[in-house]
Amino acid sequence: MSVQRVPEKWDKEQLLHLSNICTGFEFGEITEWSCKSIGQENKNFVTDGVYRIAGTSENNDGERRSWSFILKIVIPDPIRDDPAHYNYWRRESLVYGSGLLEHVPSNLLTPKCYAIDNKDDGSIWLWMEDMGQEERPWKREDYGYVTEKLGEIQAEYLLGKPLPEFKWLNRHWMRSWLHECEKYRYEPDADNTRILLSDKRAAAILDQFRHFKPWINDWLTALERLPQTFSHQDFYEQNIIRNDARRREGKLTLIDWQFASISGAGEDIGRFLGLGLSRGHIPVDRFMEYRELFISSYISGLRKVGWQGDAELARFGYFAAFSLRSVWEVPKMLKKLVQNPDSTETKKWMTITEMQMKTAVEAEGIRGRLVIC
Repeated sequence: MSVQRVPEKWDKEQLLHLSNICTGFEFGEITEWSCKSIGQENKNFVTDGVYRIAGTSENNDGERRSWSFILKIVIPDPIRDDPAHYNYWRRESLVYGSGLLEHVPSNLLTPKCYAIDNKDDGSIWLWMEDMGQEERPWKREDYGYVTEKLGEIQAEYLLGKPLPEFKWLNRHWMRSWLHECEKYRYEPDADNTRILLSDKRAAAILDQFRHFKPWINDWLTALERLPQTFSHQDFYEQNIIRNDARRREGKLTLIDWQFASISGAGEDIGRFLGLGLSRGHIPVDRFMEYRELFISSYISGLRKVGWQGDAELARFGYFAAFSLRSVWEVPKMLKKLVQNPDSTETKKWMTITEMQMKTAVEAEGIRGRLVIC
């Protein structure tokens, strides 16, 4: 939805009510406001926009206070209307409406949801607390901090904190995501196949990928038998709100709970590493350094809270989740190679898929040594 159309569709009385909640005024009047689109240009299939609504209100005594909300518009999707789908379109509204996030560990902060509007067109409008975001580049220590805090939070569930039992929380997230990836698989024609196989580097990746694919079903079963924890499954830079004051308090702030699931230990950081590389946040030439940083910090967090399980279980979940991204990214690399074999982007994707295949071999070695019940 365009920024211009959003104000046409909101309830002005509700906006006034919410602004008074935010400012603490009993009887405040909005004197000015603005609506700006935020977030990625390429939005999730079930999201029609995310907006920051900000303004100023004045009470009867002439006191003025500022306020802001995040408005997320979720749209119906018949393709993603099954709670078993990794991207079930109603899930985030159900997460907020159920009160689930009111019972997470105390060091996990999430936005308050002030209102859930079910519109006549079937869309759902989520009016949420604006958690803010410090606009600065990510540093190595930021990655170490957030992965360690995630380990602390998820350890509480591994130690016996009851897992949420809502039916709309996905318990086979990775299986569903991989099934969806198959719909977008790139199949080169005969001529392009010859071009790809003539490139020794691409041919080596393809050969490794062929060896990898028969492992996938066993891996999915293994992931579902790992120690299970409450997971975000979209844990990456854009959804992690950095704030120095909250960090000093030992808090981790997360937004966007559309992919909330019950998943295996380590899965969240595997996706984090993969997304960081593909989006250019993590330097490709420092892959091994960051790969070890993520898992060592995560395990440190697990241990701090008292989980003394086999760390190789979490390492398998981590390596497997990262390597399974190749099902989406090897085809992407092949397509780019056909389009422009000498581009910087093509070379980046070749390097990433090589890393995925290398890590896959290590993950399979770990799986072979583990007893996962």
